[in-house]
Amino acid sequence: MRQGIVRRVADLALQIEPDRAAVLEWILHSPLPALDGQTTFELACQGQGERVVALLDTLLRQGGPALPRG
Repeated sequence: MRQGIVRRVADLALQIEPDRAAVLEWILHSPLPALDGQTTFELACQGQGERVVALLDTLLRQGGPALPRG
């Protein structure tokens, strides 16, 4: 896993959802339908955390109201 990617994802996610506990729960346990149903943590462990960063960047640009969930 690339060091720091989970932190980067968390920082972006906190711009959408300010509740740190909710962001941690999302990172660890929420499957992402747009990313093959895997969790953020699974993707980060597989070296694919940049896919989550891209998804969150898109949501932030579009004014997404909530973190994506499965």
